[in-house]
Amino acid sequence: MNAPYPAALLQPPEAPLAVEPWTIRPESVRLTSRSLGWPLNIERREVEPSSHWLPGGTTHHLVFVSLAQGRCVRASEEELTETQFEAGQVSIHPAFKPVRWEWDTRLSFVLLWLEPQFLEKVAEEVFDLSPEAVVLKAVEGQRDPFITQMAGLLIREVVNGDAASSLLAASAATQLAIHLLRHYSARPQPAPAGRGLVAPRAVTLATQFIHENYARDISLTDIAAAAHLSPFHLARLFKKATGRTTHQYLVEIRVNSARALLTAGAGARSLADVAAAVGFADQSHLTRHFKRVLGMTPGQIKQ
Repeated sequence: MNAPYPAALLQPPEAPLAVEPWTIRPESVRLTSRSLGWPLNIERREVEPSSHWLPGGTTHHLVFVSLAQGRCVRASEEELTETQFEAGQVSIHPAFKPVRWEWDTRLSFVLLWLEPQFLEKVAEEVFDLSPEAVVLKAVEGQRDPFITQMAGLLIREVVNGDAASSLLAASAATQLAIHLLRHYSARPQPAPAGRGLVAPRAVTLATQFIHENYARDISLTDIAAAAHLSPFHLARLFKKATGRTTHQYLVEIRVNSARALLTAGAGARSLADVAAAVGFADQSHLTRHFKRVLGMTPGQIKQ
């Protein structure tokens, strides 16, 4: 159901303030990463039938993963949406966006939250976009295996994590930001430099696969399979559309992801750990490509 919402119910008091995610029904929290100092926080929550009005929105971008069936009505400035949730469905609410939620069933879900500044930093460093060019979309009840699997991984880290959990969470934050920018933002989609044509769908599929799998060992054969082409055909098409080989593109994504990790605070960890987190074989492998792509060393970013 999508319909205009009565404006009076969304009229905010004077100077409404955005609230922190952890102040929204703190009694509902069953598990949280908030004390761990991660750049991407996650909580498991259970709430009884009720309602919540946030005239100033929240200070962070919120990502919900439903863990059970439930029903919720969301009212924003643009629409009224009623959603019957199933386990595994994903909803996204952008920061600072006024919202009113009402639900008459018990809700069980995982909540991830990400700072807007972090998303903007990834947009600039990975996609070369200015902060004002990034507009995150509100969505309800989507199927998104990537986000669902990430939520499961991070919950396990909260329960059974070790000294490496912070670095894993930092990598997950970057991956989630890239995923949100690619699939849930209104960011512009420029054509490749010097060309007036939009890249073929196969190239789009290939770049999507690279962005979602850059941290593991992937080959041209793997990328071609995701694009439904032969390796030879994809190699020619990809170079024609982007001006780079798939390997060059992969390396650039890894380098920019490493830079995002370092600037987000992962520099307290060893460069070898950062290299492993973004798919490089070792620290020297990271350093060599980092200097070639960015003209500086990882150590200079850490300073």
